[in-house]
Amino acid sequence: MASKVFLEDKAEKWIKHYNSSHKILLVEALGEKHPTAVTNLKKLEDYGCNIVHGLDACTMSQHPLLNLKTFDRIVFNFPHAGFLLSEHGKLLTKGEVHVTHKTTHPFSMWNKEKLAEEAGLHLVEEVYFTTRDYSGYENKRGDGYRSNDTFPVGQCSTFKFYKR
Repeated sequence: MASKVFLEDKAEKWIKHYNSSHKILLVEALGEKHPTAVTNLKKLEDYGCNIVHGLDACTMSQHPLLNLKTFDRIVFNFPHAGFLLSEHGKLLTKGEVHVTHKTTHPFSMWNKEKLAEEAGLHLVEEVYFTTRDYSGYENKRGDGYRSNDTFPVGQCSTFKFYKR
């Protein structure tokens, strides 16, 4: 989902690593996996966001609505299959890729830094993540009959990567 939020008072607003002037590409599975997402998508559209979902992360750079766009942030929240970051070509010069994930075993074994290096990205910072920082945020399971349920977040971080 790509979005830019336009607020009525036009004053720049910050929530943790993100501000209202950022162009953000949020990579998540929605729709059939998370039926409650429809309400949130409608709210984002009401704020003036461009919404595109249901894309394959491996081929989305060729999508006609995204092929010429670049972003300040590309965000992956709790990806299940690691991450293929061919999207780094979609980053603006000082853009960042953010991957939020659990840091306990077995997730600590995924070697996120090495995967990012192989994709041409460099880890700049690891920041503790808590849902309390994002009012209204609810994480969702990735698949299966309980995909719309939340899961215990536990100990996790947001890993910030830049293009090398």
